Amino acid sequence: MSTNTSAPQARPVRILALVVAILGALMLIGGGAAYAGVSASLRSQNITVATITADNPGPHAKQAVAGPITALAQIGVIGHHVDTATGNRTFAQIPSVATTDGKTYSKDVAATAAADGQAHAAGSPLSDADAKQYSARITAQQGAWTQASLYVSVLAFGVAAAVAGIGVVILLIGVTLLKITTPRPVPATE
Repeated sequence: MSTNTSAPQARPVRILALVVAILGALMLIGGGAAYAGVSASLRSQNITVATITADNPGPHAKQAVAGPITALAQIGVIGHHVDTATGNRTFAQIPSVATTDGKTYSKDVAATAAADGQAHAAGSPLSDADAKQYSARITAQQGAWTQASLYVSVLAFGVAAAVAGIGVVILLIGVTLLKITTPRPVPATE
């Protein structure tokens, strides 16, 4: 038996197939490394999925946030607690009447705009009702930021998994091209 070497046009295709296979492997490794990196970063924050309520702790309560499932669970818990603390209002829905220190009114406030139903002058101390509203506004703001940060990690997990998955497909294409272009023994003719 002899090998068929009469196909010089197969050489560029074999080189391309090898490059494609290597790129696929690099994408697979890069996607896996990115996924592991995001997970390690979340673990280093020592975040634990909080309980929703004592009666209904949630399916992932008390687990470390280290992957997309536990990150989404923590996002849900944060949303529940923020909604409870703010009366289901968002940051934008809670009026801002306090200075940045949360102790005094930032402007003259009409009775209709104040939480306690009384008019207040700029610079006067916040009423208990407006102080509670200020606290709810800050809670809504911090909750939104924390949820957004966790959503970014969920997105990063998705992108890393997609890159690894595409890497697998590209690697398989490269390996298949290599197999197709590999010279095969041809029976010798006499």
